[in-house]
Amino acid sequence: MGKHAYLILAHKNFGQLQRMIELLDHPRNDIYVHVDAKAKDFNPDEWKGITSHSSLKFLKERINVNWGGVSIMRAEIALLKEAASYGHYDYYHLLSGMDLPIKPQEMMHEFFDANKGKEFLNLWEFKTSTLSRFRYYTIFPEGEAKFRTRIINHIFKGLQMAVGFRINRNVDFRFGSQWFSITDALARYVIDKEEWLEKVFRHTSTCDEIFLPTLVWNSEFRNKLYHPEPVKSQKEVNNSNMRFIDWTRGESIRHPWTFRANDEELLQSVPHFWARKFDENIDSEIINKIYGKLKK
Repeated sequence: MGKHAYLILAHKNFGQLQRMIELLDHPRNDIYVHVDAKAKDFNPDEWKGITSHSSLKFLKERINVNWGGVSIMRAEIALLKEAASYGHYDYYHLLSGMDLPIKPQEMMHEFFDANKGKEFLNLWEFKTSTLSRFRYYTIFPEGEAKFRTRIINHIFKGLQMAVGFRINRNVDFRFGSQWFSITDALARYVIDKEEWLEKVFRHTSTCDEIFLPTLVWNSEFRNKLYHPEPVKSQKEVNNSNMRFIDWTRGESIRHPWTFRANDEELLQSVPHFWARKFDENIDSEIINKIYGKLKK
């Protein structure tokens, strides 16, 4: 039976991260974690013995990850490279440290065994505002979350629009969810394209939702994308990557809804395997409920 690699981007809330890792602990899984360099108090030595079945590895070289920055793409590639260096995995699943599995591991493995070779990635329709992320040179690609640098970026983009200057004219871009489950073949293709990805995206904005969809769309992997059955209800929308993310109640256009205890029935009813996001500082009860149910 093939194995799976879980790739986790973590930056805070290490209590709930530990619970997620315990729920992913399975003989067919290995777990790789990148912890943001800004988490100065994190000590990987304290995590020894957390897993009983899975190999748990923390990346030694930690990147300073910024919201919307190219640093997110670099951290994802670093995770892919680390996992791929240990051998072949049937699937590489990218998760955030704020995610949780909501289905048993055996159910997930059965599903991916039945759909082996498919690539699980959501593709979205472009909005007009999305085009400026990659068509115009971004002076401070790591500064989108900061007021001053974001304003400078927008002013400079406006000047480029005024004079008709554009970058990446010959690239057919696509837009989608950052989170994915991809095969070993696609994982190694992404690693091989690291130099091209760096060249194209190093001065773009919020490229974490663009670099992989673009790469897949312009390759043979485009024909291997998983297409679920036609949706029957609104809550089944966007399950091509098997992750349930509620944008309808999000705190802002940048952040999805943080699940609470009264969302338990909803989370049980959806067909997805993972959900985001959760926050132990906002509602730890829902985390405890999911943990208790899946641990049984």
